[in-house]
Amino acid sequence: MNMEYAPPLNFGPDGAKKHVEVFLNTACPYCLNFFLAAHEAVMPRVESGEVRYTIKHYDKPKVRLLHGTIANLFLDYNQPNEAYEIMKSLFLTQKEWAHLDSGEIEQMMKQEYGCQEQRSTMNLSLDITKEALERSISVVPTVFINGEKFEFDSMSEPRQISEKLANILDW
Repeated sequence: MNMEYAPPLNFGPDGAKKHVEVFLNTACPYCLNFFLAAHEAVMPRVESGEVRYTIKHYDKPKVRLLHGTIANLFLDYNQPNEAYEIMKSLFLTQKEWAHLDSGEIEQMMKQEYGCQEQRSTMNLSLDITKEALERSISVVPTVFINGEKFEFDSMSEPRQISEKLANILDW
């Protein structure tokens, strides 16, 4: 099942020896743990050209994750560095905005981040949801390294996840 999907956030060279791929949602507290861990363990390896890192925001239809879905629709994936920084900020402030209603999240994305709703992000969201269903991905975060599922305790501290990631990436 080697299909082409819409371009999510991609960092690092296509020909890197390691490829880390994550399905996540900015409203998920366990995704926060992985995102912070990957920021420490993966991003430096991306910058050195060792790793390609693909982030797929899974707008999974689950009540707890709908806030992330709304915020995601405002990210411009054609500006990957900016989208990554906004995603990072959303994760770091998750507890502050997770209780807002959908209209308040829209206002936050417009006022605090200067974002507008992106039609292309809605299309990307549909493609990622389709891919997740085809690949039987049922939880976030779900992580693959070179196509193999990376098993880890998503409730662990980011430092523990980061260490495990680093060990696999350096192997």
